[in-house]
Amino acid sequence: MNNPWQVINPPLKDVSARRVDHTHVFDLFWARDHMGRYLFIYEFPSEDPVPIIDLPDLVGIQTLFVSSDDGIIGNRLVLLLKEQGNWEIFLSLCNDLVQATRQAKNSSSAIQAILRRLARWHEFLKRNPSEILPEESIKGLIGELLFIQYYLIPSFGAGQAIKFWQGPEGLPQDFNVNNGAIEVKCQSGATSPFVKITSADQLCPQLPEMYLFVVTLGKTVPEAEGVINLPFLVSNIKMALQTEASSQIERFYDLLYMVGYIDSDRYLDYNYILTGEKMFQVVEGFPRICSKDIHSGIVNLSYSISLSECDPYENQPGWMSQSS
Repeated sequence: MNNPWQVINPPLKDVSARRVDHTHVFDLFWARDHMGRYLFIYEFPSEDPVPIIDLPDLVGIQTLFVSSDDGIIGNRLVLLLKEQGNWEIFLSLCNDLVQATRQAKNSSSAIQAILRRLARWHEFLKRNPSEILPEESIKGLIGELLFIQYYLIPSFGAGQAIKFWQGPEGLPQDFNVNNGAIEVKCQSGATSPFVKITSADQLCPQLPEMYLFVVTLGKTVPEAEGVINLPFLVSNIKMALQTEASSQIERFYDLLYMVGYIDSDRYLDYNYILTGEKMFQVVEGFPRICSKDIHSGIVNLSYSISLSECDPYENQPGWMSQSS
């Protein structure tokens, strides 16, 4: 990730600023103040209405409104990073605000979009996002994003694909597609061929059909052909959304934040190649445990299933067959 503030020299007073994107309809700036601190500024005309009631308090980030009455040309909504070492998180937040305001029709709706996103970030930043996801979670998220990119987007379009992704919101299965639930699991090629099921509901949905999609990944180097990592997949899906369904970009960001992902160069250290994938239909006889099968006194359950025992159930939903 390139640090946009590094190329801005601190001024003797006020701020030095550089426009974020000359194609953006609103005036958004990277900036530094006379103390060298990193700022993000939205500047809008002083005659525009200011629908600001309360600015959210963010961990490590100060938010403030500077009125044109204070001697500047326009009103300013300003975000100030308190610790420069957290610039990657700050950059992810600012990029989110840039994207969230692209569809706004006027400064009032742009501010409302910013406030809505800041409220989301307020919750996210309370969860100590300075650490990246553990490797098992990285691989699990890669599996889900691969399923979105390789199957859901080609079959249904980017916007609908993101609507189908419901696992980050707490549902037992990762995807609800039409009348079927799909759980995505990831395994490493060097490990025994089994996957872990984390609850009695995960393979026992309320929908008529249930499928288990298993992705096998092998670790590799960044230069390898066909290399996959989280920044690569996230970028691809964002591009598809920008082209096809920009209204769903905000939901995509929210889902990523729900699983604990924000853009970071540290994820470039975790590179994989796709070595295999299988889809199983979960029907009667499939190796699974459902709530009805266990004693009512058991409140938490996880277990592993052998993939070799699943081979007789290899099958895929009708929509996948039609698109292949």
